[in-house]
Amino acid sequence: MYAEGKVVWPHPELEALVAEAQALYAAGPAPRPMTEQRRFRLLDEVADARALAESGDPLHALVACRAAEQAVDALYAARGWWEVKAQRWLTDLDQREPGAAQELRAVLTGPQASARQAALEALALRVTGDLAYRDGGSEPQRVD
Repeated sequence: MYAEGKVVWPHPELEALVAEAQALYAAGPAPRPMTEQRRFRLLDEVADARALAESGDPLHALVACRAAEQAVDALYAARGWWEVKAQRWLTDLDQREPGAAQELRAVLTGPQASARQAALEALALRVTGDLAYRDGGSEPQRVD
């Protein structure tokens, strides 16, 4: 086989296997909803970015990009899409979810922290539903 999955010598069993693999690949991975832990980490990073934006700290750009990475990873998981390298996010999102691509582009290129932060929060909302912290739902454990 070549790297593209093409059969060099035809064989009925191999052709069936390749067809099955292509169908599974085309279906994509099963959607994976965001866990409470992952949601908390994302919202914590968004809140940190907001504080930096409000104080005019130049580190806002870095923290906003880190939070955007978490949001995009969560978006791919929640939608059941195969992950792609970060270099392909904008191109891929332009095709799959143009609004998310626009928000990511604004986080990456926004000249003002307030515009970057607004875009980051909109991107995070796509996967979290809201920006409110909430209890993880775990039961308190006794500490001896």
